[in-house]
Amino acid sequence: LVLCVWQSAAVLPTIGTSFTCADSLMRKSLNPPQTVNSVRPADINLVMALGDSITAGNGAGAEDPLGVVLQYRGLSFQAGGDGTLETHISIPNILKKFNSKLFGQSVGIGSPNVWEVAHLNVAMPGAIAADLPGQARTLVSLLHSHSESVDYDNDWKLLNIFIGGNDMCSFCLDQKLQPSECVQHIDEAIKIIHDNVPRVIVSITAMLQLEILRQSDKGRPFCQGLHRYIVVLKLSVG
Repeated sequence: LVLCVWQSAAVLPTIGTSFTCADSLMRKSLNPPQTVNSVRPADINLVMALGDSITAGNGAGAEDPLGVVLQYRGLSFQAGGDGTLETHISIPNILKKFNSKLFGQSVGIGSPNVWEVAHLNVAMPGAIAADLPGQARTLVSLLHSHSESVDYDNDWKLLNIFIGGNDMCSFCLDQKLQPSECVQHIDEAIKIIHDNVPRVIVSITAMLQLEILRQSDKGRPFCQGLHRYIVVLKLSVG
């Protein structure tokens, strides 16, 4: 699901914000929390993500059509850590206000197999719900193989999941797809995490209202053609 962001860049520039709270609200717990009900924002040490091209950041910083194929992972709202909250709003940049040592957020531009860029953002462009279990297994493997950056047993972890746009678009051309199948794949991915990774808070973001694609495409033949091509391509290979 790729938006023609280069055409709206002048209208929707990257924005930042800031906030401050009392020290009593910003600091870590005095003792490491043993249950999720006691976790404060500053107690979260790792941020992770599963998803599709939106979480991969495809085209998020594009200035021309060719830039859409680039994965601007550092600008992903779910997992991007480029800049600070004052320059770019994202979940990791919010959490960094509470914990400057937060890890796992993606930075810069690159694919999920480039550790120095993706870190714990394993989202894949073109992904559908059926791809999430595989992403979950990849994430478990990364957590095990990077003990220099991850305290597997003790770190509290936030996992952001954002999926479904490609499933919804594919339904237009293949109505045999069922919502229950998507739910089953998401459940399977969460179970993989639950069974293998301790101390994880899972956040699932609902799908976008896909009507905005039609609004953004209106009067832009290139965008209309690109979206149709992506849906057909996904169905032909998946």
